[in-house]
Amino acid sequence: MLKRLNLIRTAVMGIFGTVAVWLNAAPTGTMTTVTPDGNCVVVRALSDNIIRVTNAPRGVKPSHTQAASMKAEKFNGKIVKNGSQIVMTLPSGLEVSLNTASGATSFTGGKERLLYDSGVRTTASDGRKSMSLVPAKGGSFYGAGERGHSFNIEGDTLVMYNRQNYGYGEGDPRINQMNICIPLFVSNQGYGVLLDDYAAAELVMSDPITYTTESDAPISYYFIYGADNLASVTREYTRLTGRQELPPFWSLGYITSKYGYHNESETRGVIDTLKNAGYSVDGVVLDLYWYGKETDMGRLEWNKEQWPDHRKMLADLKAQGVNTVLISQPYINKIGAIDNYNQLAEKGMLTHDAQGKINDVTTWVGEAGMFDVANPDTRRWLRERYRTLTDEGVGGWWGDLGEPEVHPETIVHANGEKARQYHNVYGNVWSSIIYDLYKDEYPDTRLMTLMRGGTTGLQRYSVFPWSTDVSRSWAGLQPQIKIMLNSGLSGLAYMSHDVGGFAIDKENPIDPELYVRWLQLGTFSPILRTHAQEFAEPYHYPEYADELLDLVKTRYRWLPYNYTLAYENASQGYPMVRPLNFDAHGATPYDSITDEYMWGSEVLVAPVLQQGARKRDIVVPDGTWIDYNNPDVTYHGPSKISYDAPLNVLPMLIRAGAFIPQADYEMDNTGDYDASLYTVLYYPRGNVTSDYVMFEDDRKSTSSLDNGEYALITFRGAASKSSITVDIDMSGDYPGMPAEKTITLVLPGIKSSNIKSVTENGRVRTITESADKYFTLTVTLTRNEPLKIGLSL
Repeated sequence: MLKRLNLIRTAVMGIFGTVAVWLNAAPTGTMTTVTPDGNCVVVRALSDNIIRVTNAPRGVKPSHTQAASMKAEKFNGKIVKNGSQIVMTLPSGLEVSLNTASGATSFTGGKERLLYDSGVRTTASDGRKSMSLVPAKGGSFYGAGERGHSFNIEGDTLVMYNRQNYGYGEGDPRINQMNICIPLFVSNQGYGVLLDDYAAAELVMSDPITYTTESDAPISYYFIYGADNLASVTREYTRLTGRQELPPFWSLGYITSKYGYHNESETRGVIDTLKNAGYSVDGVVLDLYWYGKETDMGRLEWNKEQWPDHRKMLADLKAQGVNTVLISQPYINKIGAIDNYNQLAEKGMLTHDAQGKINDVTTWVGEAGMFDVANPDTRRWLRERYRTLTDEGVGGWWGDLGEPEVHPETIVHANGEKARQYHNVYGNVWSSIIYDLYKDEYPDTRLMTLMRGGTTGLQRYSVFPWSTDVSRSWAGLQPQIKIMLNSGLSGLAYMSHDVGGFAIDKENPIDPELYVRWLQLGTFSPILRTHAQEFAEPYHYPEYADELLDLVKTRYRWLPYNYTLAYENASQGYPMVRPLNFDAHGATPYDSITDEYMWGSEVLVAPVLQQGARKRDIVVPDGTWIDYNNPDVTYHGPSKISYDAPLNVLPMLIRAGAFIPQADYEMDNTGDYDASLYTVLYYPRGNVTSDYVMFEDDRKSTSSLDNGEYALITFRGAASKSSITVDIDMSGDYPGMPAEKTITLVLPGIKSSNIKSVTENGRVRTITESADKYFTLTVTLTRNEPLKIGLSL
């Protein structure tokens, strides 16, 4: 019967008259109805967890912004008609119901109604279109891109129009609208909704949730089912919009940056000073002075006086393990870059108004033209410039002002979209120029592009966003966790910040205490990059030299764990910075925590964000946790504790049973990383079983995941009052993989004197460590011989 229904158009009489209905028409997994007002509603399953709902007047093709990068999968569900309802049931437990008369759509998961779409769409006299969605259970909501005012956006009115907020800080009302706006909300009830739109819009997170857009196209959206936790929603959302590829390994090290290094001598001097002070360093970012001065913006060419031999400098820095990143902007200044301006103007590559006249802009460095990246010719011109510079040794790119910061509403782009329609997606298209260049010309090189503007799917282009020109103040530090959390749930796993604070107070340009606390947060952020107008580098704070040097060394010591987080993002879409309720089911007491976060699944980080504070309260989640700084101390949650935090201490807790792989040796840069040598911290407490999977590959290949050229080292632990067992196994392979690995297992908080006996694969091992030290055992792991370590207590 169902097969026949797939082929037969059925006329259904309802109170609204004759309604045309297609049941499971091509493509498979689709429900369709036309409402009495002529609106065609199409509900299609892209997967067992992702539903696309499109709306279009009769005869109008539904809109599609290319927000999604996935193709529809094989339909595994069932579609049946039940009176005026067509019901789609999927193996995930998601049920979608479409009312044939009204076009109303209802989403149910686990037999609980989650969201209701009445099917009503309105158009105002000014052309703006609106729709509403009713959350059945309320709850907390997150996401919407880069948002610094709050973590939980329930009740907020959010403007979807990228905007720069120079010198912002906590409490600044501007930061509910920042540089990367994404029309997405994620519910702690285990679902998310992505509006398929990038035009200027407003999202009101009340009951109902209302979306109003300036797009010319009808409103369509995706319902994303996560089976009741944020982790699953994030995984499915990134399946839909694309996952970021594995990063350049060097991007996980320390990167120095400033506004700006003026010349070759200064740049070399900064790197030499850092290295002489003992700092590991993997990157240097050159702000606008690489092409001369501010009014040379858009030259995209090295200034020969300031950089007499830039090729040699780039090569010399690379030989020291330092990768150079160059800034680029959307504007072509009419003073210093007039030659480029004239060339682009002649060929129609600059932005125009509705009459076809060049629409110049006024930037902070004067009058300029604007690259119209909607024009394929403009994209080709930019690509060639980037290619030439990359060939000379540039290691990465920085797209600044890409909201775009100045974007007159009189502009009409080459694709016909007005500025307010194209504004948010400009950063995506700009990023794609560099991404496509690397795919075509440098397919074996991983890409790092710093970008501060864009919208849905920006992560697909190997973008490493940052929270822009934050003030150097305690107020500037305080929103950064919220920004990283909401960005991470919006697919932007590598959101970071100008460590130390960018926009300085000229009356008080240096605050050593603030710098230390900010570097503590930066050490456990996706990217560690110091950046400021002045006094950006850690050697400007000699009174805290030991603390700052130890933090950078800590960053390198944690590389095995952090690189595994990068793998989890590339393979599952999980962010590196995660909320405390990331894996929780439904509402929890942690739904609005804004000053703590999970670094992966094993580590809770609670930075000190208040001036002069030497202790802070920590909300401890469910379970048993060990004090990272003093592993003799154990906490049990849910609870709240007061934690002593002198200036040299970053409060951190480790989940009981966690394995934390470390690279416990000196590194000048990430090139010194040794995949044959690991120290693994293991934290057994009470009766706990656990497992952890560490990732490794050659750290260079762009196709290691696609080709299966990587290894997974699995650690399993089981602890009781009388014994501890650890199983270690290795699977997979990649070119250049060491045949053996030396693993030093350390049990922080458990003294050697507490261990009565040790066995390795059934053979008795002698305990050689002193009794008052934490138990340590060094073993050799080979590809073909798993290890079983037994400890009796």
